[in-house]
Amino acid sequence: MKTLKLVKRLALVCFLFMFATGYGQDAGAIFKKKVKKRSKQNIEKTIDKGLDAVEGSVGTKTSEEKQEDGSIIVVTRDETGMNVPVPGFIDPGTAVFVDDFNTERPSEFPSRWTLLKGTLQNSQVVALGKKEGVVQFITSSRFKPTFKNDNYLGDSFKIEVQCYFHKKGNESYTLNLQNKDKKHSNYQITIRGDGIVPAGSSSQYARFPHKLPVGWRTVQLSFNQGVLKVFYEGYQLINIPKLNKGEDRDLTEFSHLEVSALSHGSGEFDSMINYISIAHHGLPLYKKLMEEGRLVMNNINFEVNSYTLTSNSYVVLDGIVTMLTDHPDLSIQIHGHTDANGTNEFNQTLSEKRAAAVLNYLTQHGVATSRLSSMGYGEEKPIDLANNEAAWAKNRRVELVMN
Repeated sequence: MKTLKLVKRLALVCFLFMFATGYGQDAGAIFKKKVKKRSKQNIEKTIDKGLDAVEGSVGTKTSEEKQEDGSIIVVTRDETGMNVPVPGFIDPGTAVFVDDFNTERPSEFPSRWTLLKGTLQNSQVVALGKKEGVVQFITSSRFKPTFKNDNYLGDSFKIEVQCYFHKKGNESYTLNLQNKDKKHSNYQITIRGDGIVPAGSSSQYARFPHKLPVGWRTVQLSFNQGVLKVFYEGYQLINIPKLNKGEDRDLTEFSHLEVSALSHGSGEFDSMINYISIAHHGLPLYKKLMEEGRLVMNNINFEVNSYTLTSNSYVVLDGIVTMLTDHPDLSIQIHGHTDANGTNEFNQTLSEKRAAAVLNYLTQHGVATSRLSSMGYGEEKPIDLANNEAAWAKNRRVELVMN
């Protein structure tokens, strides 16, 4: 009987992913559309400068719009007039953490995260014939990205996350901006199925202006020296010019992120996240390459024990294509690296094929082969010598080196 109940729950979850919509699109297509739009558009970096509009080079426009209640709100729309997440919100060259859970084994704990409370696991669903990874919250849980030192956010950063709403009960996800040395200076951004609740205050509940269906929500957060902006499905619902907790407690920096979810724990309607990225308002790819001579890309990912690129890598690679297109005299070497799991021979071959896969992607998108070379180093050049998942994740990487 228990087995039959479990099968029914799994079938329902798969059904939701195959047919649930977010503005009329199924779960798999939403993520693909997001990646496609990011790869094709290069918005001017003006959102955090307080300008009135941000225009995409192809098909999108972010501008102020007057709502029915007379309020003014910033909205990003595509060429059809549909509101969409802000494209190119995170520059791949500034990302410090990216995870779409596609390289994880189902039923195991996500390897790049640290559990703080509750129960969660990796899961996998099929949409449009393609496997998509998610982290499934079996109970209400809290976890955080695993870093050697929880001091990576600072005074200027961006966070982008996709989470699922079944529209059942009191669902929510919370981005907990932490100050590890100043516990009274933490700040919460709670994501609900129809809006954002800043600082856990229902009196400040910023609701989405339209009714939303069951499905994914994309939330984009920007924090820049005390200025907080939060975009929800392309609508800027939060704009706080001076974040504080009382007149004498300005919040100007944070140390790290913790993510929590309120889940029903029913199996059928568990909370799910399928993508999260953290970045700095930092150097663009080209400038970083010029200053450091190489780019260490932990956000170019592959299927487990494979040289097949995962979908979240496309936006990163498209950023590299743009850099190389804008600087035609630049040529690079592509170095593949693995962790120490497996045999030396397997890892050497895998690293070579992964580097070649990156080269092939770049050439297929217009970069001349004469400007590129690839090689693999297997497990020979680890960044972190520790024998744990966090170290292995660092060592599995692609490096771009100037010629």
